[in-house]
Amino acid sequence: MRTAVVAAVVAALIIPATAQAAPLAVEDLGTLPGDLRSTAVDVNDSGSVAGVSYGTGTSQRAVRWDRFEAIRQLPDLGFGSAATAINRDYVVAGYAVTAANQTQAVKWTFSGQLVQLAVPGATSSVAYDVNDSGTVAGAATINGVSQAVLWTSWGEATVLGAGSAQHVTAGGTVVGTSGNDVVRWNPSGVRTVLDAGTLLGANELGEATGTVGGNGVLWLRNGKTQLGAGARPFDISDNGSAVGEISSQATRWDVFTGGVEALAPAPSSANEVNNSGVVAGTVGTGAAKWDQSGTRTSLPSLSGAARHSVTGLSEVGQVIGVASFANGTYRAVVWR
Repeated sequence: MRTAVVAAVVAALIIPATAQAAPLAVEDLGTLPGDLRSTAVDVNDSGSVAGVSYGTGTSQRAVRWDRFEAIRQLPDLGFGSAATAINRDYVVAGYAVTAANQTQAVKWTFSGQLVQLAVPGATSSVAYDVNDSGTVAGAATINGVSQAVLWTSWGEATVLGAGSAQHVTAGGTVVGTSGNDVVRWNPSGVRTVLDAGTLLGANELGEATGTVGGNGVLWLRNGKTQLGAGARPFDISDNGSAVGEISSQATRWDVFTGGVEALAPAPSSANEVNNSGVVAGTVGTGAAKWDQSGTRTSLPSLSGAARHSVTGLSEVGQVIGVASFANGTYRAVVWR
């Protein structure tokens, strides 16, 4: 395995100037009636957002926000639910809570119909991702052991082995974890252990980002690239751009050249990158967006919010996140 060490000397990094372009608009996605909190977890290129609306206590319900439409509660089994991902066809993956207080992997169709994703012998399960073909990745507990699972678009389950399937690509490659290891399953189900470490992100090529012993790592198709001590890469595009932070400073890495670029002063973080080279993250208590050249645009704050975080970025540049208030409540937001 090829290993390339990327130097991360902050003093040598160039910080681009803040852009003067007109800011995008921020939209409060709201909550279900009676709820006070919500989160946005994923967005597709049509602008539909999957997330969760929270009520009192531990009450929570999966929701979908479609462009130009009101918040929509997704049906569950009567005891709560959560959404984890959405694909281009508006299919949402997640889980519903059963009467036995166990999680059941589910998906919701374009029309919002609830589909339970069964795994023979499982006592609980969760769906974490869905690709544009409708394949769902997740995990199920069988005989007390977590097993990585793939469900076809028609609901047939394949148990990949011990672990948890966190991401599934369009071609069927799966990235996830098994015990303390970061692992990859190829479309035939053959598992490769990438490292003993922490998984932070993955792309459509089955490449992954994470940390090993406090060092940032990129697990690429042709080997491993080490990013150095204190680096935390959160996301990687399909064309060689990884983003994250070094010492609380938003950072972008070029996989092909080994270049390292500071995007903003600390405290800041780059959380998401798309295939156009657009980056989304935070600077201080606000959200920000960088173009391919590194020019930064501060995203507008939701009125009254004390802090903003970024949770997703679409290929067309829409950013989703959460606006938090001083009273402890928070709301799902989108910038577009």
